[in-house]
Amino acid sequence: MKRTFFFLLLASMFLINCKNDDDGDDGPTDPLDELPAATQTGAQTLGCLINGEPWVPPSIGANRPNAFYQFVDGAYTLSISGVTGGGSESQQIIVGCVDVPEIIIEGSSYNLLDFASGNYFAEYTASAVIEGSPSDDNPGVLTITRFDDSIISGTFEFTVLDNDGNEITITDGRFDLNYTN
Repeated sequence: MKRTFFFLLLASMFLINCKNDDDGDDGPTDPLDELPAATQTGAQTLGCLINGEPWVPPSIGANRPNAFYQFVDGAYTLSISGVTGGGSESQQIIVGCVDVPEIIIEGSSYNLLDFASGNYFAEYTASAVIEGSPSDDNPGVLTITRFDDSIISGTFEFTVLDNDGNEITITDGRFDLNYTN
């Protein structure tokens, strides 16, 4: 009797844990499902799609996402960044501004251009082989959805060209970070 009960228990656990694999789908079909949620709580997250593929830095370690915001000598500087991989597999995204005269305003959007004083900018680097910033002709967009004493959250998108002139599109970017100053 014990043996029959144990067999039935084991068989029912097996059946409960089995899934119907008729469709052959073992993972998410939408790459957006692999990005962190678009929150505004200081969740320490950053992610986007690079040419439609999910890109999410690790949540701990040296490559984790971070944000820096500072007011010095009448100008504001912001840096939101994250890195994935290392060595020849490294990818980095930086979004921010350098020496901008006006304070960031929650609910506002800013054109992302190249890295220069007075600009909001975006940069994408891959293995030190591809390095690109949006152009004046095709600026990206940074939208701030929360900005207070400790949290900055928002969205971004931009396009850069690789060394061969091919477009690399960064879309559906989102971040929710505690910033330092």
